[in-house]
Amino acid sequence: MAFVKSVLTDADIIRLVRLNSRAGAEALYDRYAIALLIAIIRIVPQKSMAEHTLEQTFIKIWHSFDLYSPKKGKLFTWMVMIARSQAKDAYMPRLQEKQVLKST
Repeated sequence: MAFVKSVLTDADIIRLVRLNSRAGAEALYDRYAIALLIAIIRIVPQKSMAEHTLEQTFIKIWHSFDLYSPKKGKLFTWMVMIARSQAKDAYMPRLQEKQVLKST
């Protein structure tokens, strides 16, 4: 007998996360972590820094989830905007610092 895993929709995940459900947080991470990491790596090329930025991204998503509205856009779009912002905040100051050091 084959085991069939139930698939949660984004609406299910949103509902669970809003209930502060661990299952919701895990489902959110499982569904989107790889895609968000790819978006972050495009900005933050160092693997360890990108992984740390991913962790910070999910913390920010979790703490600001009440700001997400499906009426304003898709869940992934909202999350990738947060991921890119976190990546720029983490990496750009270091990149600018390196450029200043090279020019001196």
